[in-house]
Amino acid sequence: MPPSSALQPHWRRRSWGRRSTIFPLGGALVSVSDMLLFAGANAAAVQRSDGAWEILQFANADLVGDRTYRLTRLLRGQAGSEWATASPLAAGAPFVLLDSHVIPLVSGLNMLGRPLTLRIVAAARDHGDPIAIEISATPTATGLRPYSPVHLAAHRAMSGVTLSWIRRTRRDGDAWDAEVPLAEDSEAYVAEILSGTTVVRTLNASSPSVLYAAADELADFGSVQATLDVRVAQLSATVGRGFETRKILTP
Repeated sequence: MPPSSALQPHWRRRSWGRRSTIFPLGGALVSVSDMLLFAGANAAAVQRSDGAWEILQFANADLVGDRTYRLTRLLRGQAGSEWATASPLAAGAPFVLLDSHVIPLVSGLNMLGRPLTLRIVAAARDHGDPIAIEISATPTATGLRPYSPVHLAAHRAMSGVTLSWIRRTRRDGDAWDAEVPLAEDSEAYVAEILSGTTVVRTLNASSPSVLYAAADELADFGSVQATLDVRVAQLSATVGRGFETRKILTP
């Protein structure tokens, strides 16, 4: 099932895709203006082959055949789901329109990781009806993990390299003239310096910047590096490590 969260998502990520062809089992898709699109309209979840769900939006929905729509002007990786983006998305991938018909199945942290058995049937029928469909699902913390930080940067000085980034939020994140709310009990990050696939240094921070000391760089690599492979994630006191951003930086 597509991810859900009790928290308001931050939709500001703008990553225009090209187009996709959809074959809905029922209902109709419609085009919307950019104003409505940027306000959250025409959101849908699409599933990668490994089970991960990406949230995207589409501005144009053109009927091109029997139950066949061509969607264009796509916003990919919405609501912090850029980590689940597949390019290209495999033909036949499941598509779920995120409209008023989608409802949360559970609420409360005590339901995380608890397997559920669900029976789905028309409202006028009993859940024991022979035509009911039974599925299994296990709620995860996907919709609660902090979004990946953005705009990673590095600045070298005598003391070392200062790494910096900008955090995002899952709550009230559409203000353009002020810092977005934290949406966590406290502010915390982990920054990792990598050499290939090996983490050579782990740095913890309580603000969106941290110093990678010159002495640590020499201890880790033996010399000053022209570039640094850096991975940063925000931490949640409730669900742990959020989604990470990794980037090669030139101090």
